Amino acid sequence: MPAGLSPAVLHLVRQHFQFAARAAQDLMWDWDLVSGEMIWAGTIEPYFHMSPDRMAEPNASYYRLWAERVHPDDLAATEAAAQAAIAGGAESWQHEYRFRRVDGTYADILERAFISRDESGRARRAVGAMEDVTARHTAERATTRLAAIVAASDDAIVAKTLEGVVTGWNPAAERVFGYSEREMLGQSIFVLIPAELHDSERDILDHIRRGERVDFADTVRIRKDGTRINIALTVSPVWDSSGVVVGASSIKRDITQRKRNEAELALREERYRALVAATTSVVWLATPEGHFMGEQASWREYTGQTAEDQAGMGWTDALHPDDRQTFRTGWRRARELGTLWETRARLWSEQHRGYRHVVFRAVPNTAPNGTVVEWIGAITDIEDRWLAEERLRHADRMESVGRLAGGIAHEANNQMTVILGSAEFLGRSLKEETARIDLEHIRRAARRTASITQQLLAFSRRQVLQPHVLDLNAVVSALEPILQRALGEISQVKLRLAEDLHAIRADPGQLDQVLLNLALNARDAMPDGGTLTVETVNATVDEGHATARAVEPAVPGEYVALVVTDTGKGMDRETMEHLFEPFFTTKSVGEGTGLGLATVYGIVKQSGGFVSVFSEPGHGTSFRLYLPVVAAGRESGGWVAPGLAGGGLETVLVAEDEPAVRAILARALREYGYTVLEARDGAQALDLAQGAPAPPDIVVADVVMPGMAGKPLAEEVERRWPGTPVLFTSGYTGADAVGRGLLEEGREFLQKPIEPDTLARYVRRILDARREEIER
Repeated sequence: MPAGLSPAVLHLVRQHFQFAARAAQDLMWDWDLVSGEMIWAGTIEPYFHMSPDRMAEPNASYYRLWAERVHPDDLAATEAAAQAAIAGGAESWQHEYRFRRVDGTYADILERAFISRDESGRARRAVGAMEDVTARHTAERATTRLAAIVAASDDAIVAKTLEGVVTGWNPAAERVFGYSEREMLGQSIFVLIPAELHDSERDILDHIRRGERVDFADTVRIRKDGTRINIALTVSPVWDSSGVVVGASSIKRDITQRKRNEAELALREERYRALVAATTSVVWLATPEGHFMGEQASWREYTGQTAEDQAGMGWTDALHPDDRQTFRTGWRRARELGTLWETRARLWSEQHRGYRHVVFRAVPNTAPNGTVVEWIGAITDIEDRWLAEERLRHADRMESVGRLAGGIAHEANNQMTVILGSAEFLGRSLKEETARIDLEHIRRAARRTASITQQLLAFSRRQVLQPHVLDLNAVVSALEPILQRALGEISQVKLRLAEDLHAIRADPGQLDQVLLNLALNARDAMPDGGTLTVETVNATVDEGHATARAVEPAVPGEYVALVVTDTGKGMDRETMEHLFEPFFTTKSVGEGTGLGLATVYGIVKQSGGFVSVFSEPGHGTSFRLYLPVVAAGRESGGWVAPGLAGGGLETVLVAEDEPAVRAILARALREYGYTVLEARDGAQALDLAQGAPAPPDIVVADVVMPGMAGKPLAEEVERRWPGTPVLFTSGYTGADAVGRGLLEEGREFLQKPIEPDTLARYVRRILDARREEIER
C-alpha cells in the first residue's frame, strides 16, 4: 500500500482492497517492489494454510510462500515474465501458470498485474489478480472435442427443441437429407417425416419430455429432393444444468442406400482430390506417428523446406521458434487422442520471407477398428485476418482509453471552473501585491490544467478546433519558456520574429501543441545539446513556388511561415519519405509513439496550411509550416484575452448539478447585475421558472445532470416559453456532446472550465441577439 498514509487511511485503503478482491472472487495481491512486502486478499482459503486476516498484513515472506506453490515447471517462466515487465518499463504483465491448492491439486491460473512507477520510471509497486481458469480450460477442451466429434461424424446428428424445431445440424445431416444448415435451423423436424409417421414423431417427443431414450432400428425419412430413405434412429433427451429436459439430440444413420452412399463417397473423394489441387491451403498427409508421408509438395512450396528438411518431425522446424514447443505438445496429444485437432501458430513463408499466422487442422483417418491409419491436414494462411483482428482490438483499447480520458477531462473542467471562478472573485478584493501574485500563479496553474484537459480531449478525439484571429509572434513568445524547458539545460531556444507579421486564423492551443512536438523532436535529435531557432516570416506562394520537401502541392496565396530549425543529427532521404506517417518513428521500442510529426501535419493541414521540410544527415532539420493569412475584412481585431463583459438586469436560470460550479456561475452573473435562479437539475429548474413572477430571460444549463438533463430541459423550456434562449455548458466538448446525443448540433455551447468574464460575455451576447431578433 502507498507509504506515508495515516493508520486510519491505510486501514481504509486495505479494507477497500479486500472488498474489491472479494467482489472479483479472485485471489489478489499487492507487492511493494521496494520493501518486498506483500499482502493478499480474496479467495485465500483454497490456496494457503493461513487466515485471510493474517495474509492481509504486509509480510516480505509472502513472495517465497507464493513461489513455493507455483508448479516447478512454471516458476522460472512466470518470474521471468514479471521481471521482464518490471525491468522493461511496461505498465502490466499477464501470464498463465499452475498453482498448487491446499488439497495438493494444481489450478490453471491467469495472472494479470499492473505496475506503479515513480516519476523517474522506477517500478515501485505491483498489484495483481490471479483468476482460476481451470474450469474454463476444461470446458473449452470438452467443447472442442465434442464439436470435432459432431463435425467429423458420418451419422446425421440433429438437435431439436421439445416442439421439434431444429437447433443443430451437422455436415453429415446435410449430406443425408440434402438440406443445408442454413435451411434447417429454425425449421420443423416434421419436414423430414412422412405424414403417416407424424403421430409417431409426437410419441417420440413425449418420451423425450419424460427423459426417456428412444431407438428405432428402421424408420423412414424424406430427403429434400423427395426421396424416401430408411434410417436407424436414436433419440436422447438433453438436460440443462438443473436436470430439466430442454431438448433432444438424435443420431440418424442411412441403412438403405449403402451402394449410393459408396458411390457418393467415391465422388466426394474425387472432389476432395480436386479441391486439394485447386485450394490455396497447404494440404499434407502424415503417418500415425506424426511424420510426413514423403515429401509434401504444397508444404515445400509454402515453407521452402526440402524433402530432407521435412523428414521425421523436421517439418515442425518451419514454425516460429517461440511456437514450436507448444505446437509439438499439442500435436502429440492430438495423436494420442486420435481426434480432430486445430491450432494456430506462426509458419515461415518463403514467398513473404517471414513468419505468418496460420491455422493448422488435422483429421485422423481411421481403420474400421478405430486405429489411426493416417492424418490429413490443412493449413490456412490467416495473416490478413489476424492483422485485421489486431487492428480491431487496438481500436477497442484506444476507444476505451479515449472514453476514460474524456471522462477525466470532463471532471477536471468542472473543478477548474470552480478554481478559476473563485480566483477571479478573490482577486477583486485582494490589495496586497504578494497575495495577488500568488493568486495569479493559481490562475495560471488552473489554466494550464485546463490546457492539459484539452490535450486529453484531443487524444480521445473529442476536441474541436477553436480558431481565433491571432498574432503568431505572441503565441511563440508566450510559449518560449515551455520550449526551453522541453529542450533541457544543454540546449537553447532562439526567436527571430518578423515585426510586420500578418495575422492568421488558427487554434492557439493547437499551435502550442505543434511547437511543443517540434521542440521535443529537436531535443531527441540533439542529445549533446544544440540550438532550436523559431522564426516567423511573411511568405508569398505562387505557382512556381518550390519547397525543400512539400508534403502536398502548395495552394498559391499569402501565408505566414513558422520556421523551426534545429542543429541536430538530421535525417536521410529514406527517413524523410516516411516522416509524417502515423506511428513511424526512428526511436527505440517504447521511447516514442511515432505520432508527434503526424499530429503536426494534421493540425497544420486542418488549419488550411501545408508543411515542408529540409534535412541532411549531420546538418540538422528545418520545418516550415505555412499558415494562410486572414483575408482583409474577413475578421476584425486579433485574438485578445477576455476583458470585463457588460452586465444586465435580466433573469438568468442556472441549472447545474455540481454545487460548487453552480455557486460560481450564479455569483458571477449576480456580480454583473443579473437576477439568478439556481437549480440542481432540470426538474427543479422548471419548478423555479414556473413559480417566478416572470419567465427567465435565458437558461444556462449543464448538458449532463441527474434526472432531467440539459437537452430535455431545453425542449421543455421551448414548449412553455417559446424563444427563450438556452446556453449549454459541459466539461465535454460540444462535438462530443453532439456525438453522444446529449446536445443538438448548432446550439449555443460554452465548454468548461468557465471563467466569470467569459460566462458574462456569452450571456450578454445571446441576450442582445435575442433582443435584436425580437425588435426586427
